[in-house]
Amino acid sequence: MNAFRLALTGTGHWRLSAASLTAALGLLAAACAPAAAPPATSAPAAAKPAAAPTTAPAGAAPTTAPAAKPAASGASGAVSVAMVGNPQMKTLEQLKGDFESSHPGITLNLLVLPENQIRDKVTTDISTNAGQFDLVTIGMYEVPLWAKNKWIDEVGTTLQQDANYDSNDLIPSIRAGLESDGKLYAAPFYGESSALMYRKDMFQKAGLEMPDKPTWDQVAGFAQKLHSPPNQFGICLRGLPGWGEQLAPLDTVINTYGGRWFDESWKAQLDSPESAAAINFYVNTLKTAGEPGSTQAGFTECETLMVQGKVGMWYDATSGADLVFDPKQNPSAANMGMAYAPTKEKPYSGWLWAWAFAMESNSKNKPAAYEFIKWATSKDYVNLVAQKSGWGAVPSGARKSTYDQAGYKDYAKGFAAVTLDSIQNADPAHPTVKPVPYTGVQFVQIPEFQDLGTRVSQEFAAAIAGQQSADDAIKKANDYANQVAKQGGYQK
Repeated sequence: MNAFRLALTGTGHWRLSAASLTAALGLLAAACAPAAAPPATSAPAAAKPAAAPTTAPAGAAPTTAPAAKPAASGASGAVSVAMVGNPQMKTLEQLKGDFESSHPGITLNLLVLPENQIRDKVTTDISTNAGQFDLVTIGMYEVPLWAKNKWIDEVGTTLQQDANYDSNDLIPSIRAGLESDGKLYAAPFYGESSALMYRKDMFQKAGLEMPDKPTWDQVAGFAQKLHSPPNQFGICLRGLPGWGEQLAPLDTVINTYGGRWFDESWKAQLDSPESAAAINFYVNTLKTAGEPGSTQAGFTECETLMVQGKVGMWYDATSGADLVFDPKQNPSAANMGMAYAPTKEKPYSGWLWAWAFAMESNSKNKPAAYEFIKWATSKDYVNLVAQKSGWGAVPSGARKSTYDQAGYKDYAKGFAAVTLDSIQNADPAHPTVKPVPYTGVQFVQIPEFQDLGTRVSQEFAAAIAGQQSADDAIKKANDYANQVAKQGGYQK
């Protein structure tokens, strides 16, 4: 999330968006105390807005869609929803009519934008009390902070009162990341960790074998052997600046190398031997065996390259597996494999994230908004998507029951076990080898991290592009992290 939205102009300079500055000032003025925040993690980057399949695989999905259930609450009126434009949300957008037909009297107004754009718009709206939206998609970074600022409502009590909703079916680690003081403030739509996806056919041709739990040293070696430009590249890693773009995977590398953002006294540690080694490794791997134009590559671009058969490996969100393992979206789906997030020192290095629906405290139509939340994050919705669009389009990683569905188990047999195990074992409260005063695997859960992470990622992008050395980028990043820690009152 970019509190200070720094956009790259055509001349290569960074400019600050006025709307984002307003949002940032609202956030910083309401910033929390320096204590460690409740559990959470980082934003997966914007995913490919691919059209959902029109039919389900034969025999894999329910034979009929769940029966429409008119709202028992009597809610009516318009509900405005702001959503990140990931494939799962694009599928939901296509099913808007199903909701409206089963909830007579309620009209949905959906705004679907790419991740950076929707983050700016939502942050500005909520921090200035503009009241443009009833519901917004946010994640584990924002929820505890926004709940503390009373920008969003607690939703768990109302959902728990609906026996059909079955709140106990939510995956515990996902639910915990969306809570504040033990109360649920956002209903998970889909959840994820991170993992390494790869092309089994390319590995076989190169005489390579991917272990279930690879190390980063092994992955770098594989990438060099698979790298054969201009037609094939060893690995795709996000290089696009942004705290939820490039820094999401890079932070997991820093963590597993034994590095950290801050020590227990909030002194910046990005220039420590462990952190510096991880950052240099990431930069050098991209420069020597990564995709071309990597500083413009996020989730969407890497997923596209994987589907096109141009990269041998892709380290990113486990939700990407639902796309690249789907034969309707990837002609080479049968050649896909998935391994756990690579490690160095710390096991289970993957992140933890969920996109979830939160209700703005100044929502103008809360009864109708609750009806939408219950519909979009329900078991019935999973079955509806499976029946209409196929199992590859369902929002996974949020409910335990999804992984018990025979159709999904068959469809996801190549990646479901790794995904679920990674989600369950991610530990935002203890993300690193050494102790830290903050929470978060791929982010530091303080309000200032929105700007800090984006600024730091810009320096690393310049190193990836060859505009400065990695060591120079690390020094600038560390200096800025110290400055933020001092100005925020974290570092005494």
